[in-house]
Amino acid sequence: MPRACLLFPALTLALLLAATDGAAQGPSRDVKLAGMGIRKCAEWQQWKESRNAESRAMVLEWAQGFIAGHNIYARSGSATASPVVAGVAVLIPLLDAYCLKNPEQRIFSGVIEITQSLGGAKVNVEPKAAPPRAPQPEQKGRLDS
Repeated sequence: MPRACLLFPALTLALLLAATDGAAQGPSRDVKLAGMGIRKCAEWQQWKESRNAESRAMVLEWAQGFIAGHNIYARSGSATASPVVAGVAVLIPLLDAYCLKNPEQRIFSGVIEITQSLGGAKVNVEPKAAPPRAPQPEQKGRLDS
């Protein structure tokens, strides 16, 4: 197996662990994503139509790394979530179906939905609202220049 194929899942797992600080927290953890998963489903469909197996393979590697990260996330948090095992034979048709219905959604949304449909933990990817800024006291005696 090429070394690059092993690198994608490892990087995804590292990103997921860094985003969650690797610690068990409450149900609202920030998740930050990068890589092939942030591409739109329309691209996944275009790669299928143009028979671009390399790009689709990179997405599948990313997805499997994400699922591996999910399994660690689920173990450290929710007791009701099951570990998810989804090989390429399972992921391809499920992701094809999701992306066909949702071309403007990001691939990671499909992977999250697939993971949850296979018994995985619920992942909230909605961004947190910024806390309101406290009014700053006026700085008296400051020279404007």
